[in-house]
Amino acid sequence: MVDIEMWMNELTEKMVSEFGARLLFLGLQGSYGRGEANEDSDIDVVAVLDRAELSDLDAYRAIVREMTEGEKACGFLCGAQELKNWPKYDLCQLCRDVRGYHGALEPLLPPMCRNDLADAAAVGASGLYHAAVHTYLYADREDWPGFLKEAHKSAFFTLRALHELRTGENVRAKRDLLPLLSGDEREILAYSLSPGGEPLEDVFARLARWSAAAMAEAEPAKDTKFP
Repeated sequence: MVDIEMWMNELTEKMVSEFGARLLFLGLQGSYGRGEANEDSDIDVVAVLDRAELSDLDAYRAIVREMTEGEKACGFLCGAQELKNWPKYDLCQLCRDVRGYHGALEPLLPPMCRNDLADAAAVGASGLYHAAVHTYLYADREDWPGFLKEAHKSAFFTLRALHELRTGENVRAKRDLLPLLSGDEREILAYSLSPGGEPLEDVFARLARWSAAAMAEAEPAKDTKFP
């Protein structure tokens, strides 16, 4: 598995050498950022430049391709103005899931409030509900396990947002969040960590039931103050 600290330190050196002061932030999110990576995990890099021209993307791609296991790199790259204009519900998830290696992310972000976090939960839940129903109706059964694996992986971010709306606590890792949940929520997160042998119809039913309940909770959670 990738020694992520060595990998990110090397990437930071190369990025600073290439972009200098234009590199405003470099960080890591995803499973490596949360300490949950395995051999198959991507390396989710977050990079913010003063601006992001096509030539900058070419330079970044060349740097990553020279890195050991650079084929695992993916993630988020943009310019400073694009970050300011990015939908806030999406930024709520980004800023809660990133660990910095160069620069500071917070000064680059627009102001955010509780409503944006509630939107993050609602958008995540509605996307999962739609995808679950669509897949159950129209996808071949042999495609169900792959969909359910990815859907439950995505569900973590909605679960985390809902937990923060209730408690004001941002829990970064799945295994830390799991004991704080109960009922369908706990089963959803447990399945993302280790898919069980239960009937797939039951898994779909639980996913649809929970995502519908999450939508119903997220909208009334809006307020003018952030927890």
